Amino acid sequence: MIRTMYIDEENKIHQCHTPHEMEIHPKLLWVDMSEPTLDENLLLSQYFQFHPLSIEDATSVRQRPKFKEYEDYLFFVFHAIDLTTMKPEEIDVFINDNMIVTYHKENSEEVDKVWGQIPYSKAAEKLTTKDIMYRILDGIVDNYFPFVYDLEDKVFSFEDRHSVNISTEELIEETFDLREDLLLIRRTVLPMKELVYRLLEGKLFIISKKQRLYLHHINDHLIKQAEMIESSREMTSDIRDNYISLNSFKMNNIMKILTIYSVIFMPLTLIVGIYGMNFDFMPELHMKYGYLAVWIVMIGITVGMIYYFKLKRWF
Repeated sequence: MIRTMYIDEENKIHQCHTPHEMEIHPKLLWVDMSEPTLDENLLLSQYFQFHPLSIEDATSVRQRPKFKEYEDYLFFVFHAIDLTTMKPEEIDVFINDNMIVTYHKENSEEVDKVWGQIPYSKAAEKLTTKDIMYRILDGIVDNYFPFVYDLEDKVFSFEDRHSVNISTEELIEETFDLREDLLLIRRTVLPMKELVYRLLEGKLFIISKKQRLYLHHINDHLIKQAEMIESSREMTSDIRDNYISLNSFKMNNIMKILTIYSVIFMPLTLIVGIYGMNFDFMPELHMKYGYLAVWIVMIGITVGMIYYFKLKRWF
């Protein structure tokens, strides 16, 4: 679907389907291409005459967040997050001083929100293509927060799991699932953070003081999100290591107890084995108190070994 919005010299806002339907030469033009068909993609090359490399980046497989300078426009790649599927969605932007084209293969809530706000704007004469792009970028970054906050809450909830009847294996599995989600959002936030920083520090994209403040605002949000993600990843690493250590500690205790039992019964088994050989000439077999003596010896060995282990604090 293609939709077009443009502002004339009298600062009036008009909307139409395609830019071919414009009746005048606009002061500012915004064309939004949402879920475009193959025929609609031809608008990029035939009407706007964008460079083939930028068209390829927009229409091909998902690109990393970036920007490129071409002869008479700049090309940006942004990544939004779909909060229902938790998957990144690419939004491509072609922009110069009086034209902006947004291209996205999925429906974008961020673009729709800005599109709906502009017709009611009271400062259309001051509106620039960069303002539109920054509003879209701000919406993209703000929509990271629900995902980041949700993951942080899940991390903190692990502190209460000691009172829940759940196995260590299930907790470790949940931890790895959580780290996978954190890695997913990290792959989106960090490249976007790097892109915004390059816009702030670079000389290529000249912006006004007001726009720079807006960009700083976006950058601050990305820094906060990146710090929250890194903090959550560190906590999940600690949780994973703690549960693995706890599991090893429990296993070592079990093995220690079993080993102690085995060591105690080894001499008793030896004695029983010796007197179970049933030779005819074993003098102890005919002793009046032989049975009682064997029991006294075995009990004495058991008590002595337990006392020795206690002295050594082996259990």
